[in-house]
Amino acid sequence: MAQSKVEGQPAYLLHSRPYRDTSALLELWTLEFGRVGLVARGARGAKSAWRGALNSFQPLQVSWSGGGDLKSLRGLEPDGMVSVPAGEALAAAYYVNELTLRTCQRQDAHPHLYLSYVTIMTALSGSDAAKSGVVERALRAFEIDLLAELGYGVIIDVDQSGAVITPDADYCYVQEQGPVSWQSIVDAGNEGHLPGIRVSGAVLINLQSGQLDNSQLLSAKRLMRALLQPHLGDRPLESRRLWAAISKAGKVGETGH
Repeated sequence: MAQSKVEGQPAYLLHSRPYRDTSALLELWTLEFGRVGLVARGARGAKSAWRGALNSFQPLQVSWSGGGDLKSLRGLEPDGMVSVPAGEALAAAYYVNELTLRTCQRQDAHPHLYLSYVTIMTALSGSDAAKSGVVERALRAFEIDLLAELGYGVIIDVDQSGAVITPDADYCYVQEQGPVSWQSIVDAGNEGHLPGIRVSGAVLINLQSGQLDNSQLLSAKRLMRALLQPHLGDRPLESRRLWAAISKAGKVGETGH
């Protein structure tokens, strides 16, 4: 297999785990190469220059080489510093990392999604992250971009018949089909057998514009959770356990992301 060498690639650390005595296995999210797996030899050693730089949620410049699915880390350094997310924002940041790790394949570039990732990490690290609804709105925007990159764009402008979504109407969002008029379901006598998630037109419109009000956040969360589930499988998200732990400590609401 042909060897490759990459220098100074913008990246973020998605996940790290110990490997052998002092090494680590890294999963990076990169601008030009998507998700990349690396072996960081000696990175956990007491004298390693990389040890203090292996931090999640911080922009990095990374160099590697190798021809297999698992590359060898050659260089890593911070590319500026941002504040570490805290409380609700920290749980959300871990959730974003886990979503990216679970849904994006190695060596499959998603430059637009990388920029969306940078946007949400910047938002979660900012002073506004503590304000009501800021984290939830940022998560919904990233989830929409993620589904679009996976080829399952969320249809939130027209219903299944092609009619424009109206704010005062209700819909049933059907996986891979889009919104179906709730009235058409009632007229057909099928309201007891929903094929999807019931949601208001106002939520769909504001989800598209990124201007959900606080009363719409829970409905939007339920919709996006249902749309993401087929891409995540049955294994529970570890980040939801973190959210529960933070919630138990009284730092966030119990509904989770």
